Amino acid sequence: MQRLEFVKRKICIIGYGNPLRRDDGIGAFVAENLRNAVGRSTRILAFQQLDPIALEEVQETDVIILVDATVEDLDRGIRWKRVRSERLRFSHTTHHMRPADFVGLLDALYHRTPETWVISVKGEDFGHGAGLTKKARERALRACEEIGQFLSRETD
Repeated sequence: MQRLEFVKRKICIIGYGNPLRRDDGIGAFVAENLRNAVGRSTRILAFQQLDPIALEEVQETDVIILVDATVEDLDRGIRWKRVRSERLRFSHTTHHMRPADFVGLLDALYHRTPETWVISVKGEDFGHGAGLTKKARERALRACEEIGQFLSRETD
């Protein structure tokens, strides 16, 4: 019988958003909470916005999980969505990059298309100030739990 070898996949979690705009900081909050809870094999990053600079950090990754706040009214307050690569559809003059653009640029530059998920967490208040609202914090902690469950399935 041929020997089977199991390879752990390299996983990177990127939380992004502006923590000085209240609930827009959900991504950074999730990243910080997971930093202390996950194993060293999972990379955790936080950025103010999804930026091409992060591409170098994830070029060898097999799975990317992007976490961001949303104003959308979501049934559970959290939504997981698989991201497909869209090659170079974004404007080079914009300060905002969509997850599909990010994965598309990763493919264009490094010929890599990792499995990518975006986790949207509903926020309540996006005004100036620090700290999450109570409801956003509860949803963000629930997102941390769901990500933890995902990671345990991936690393078992």
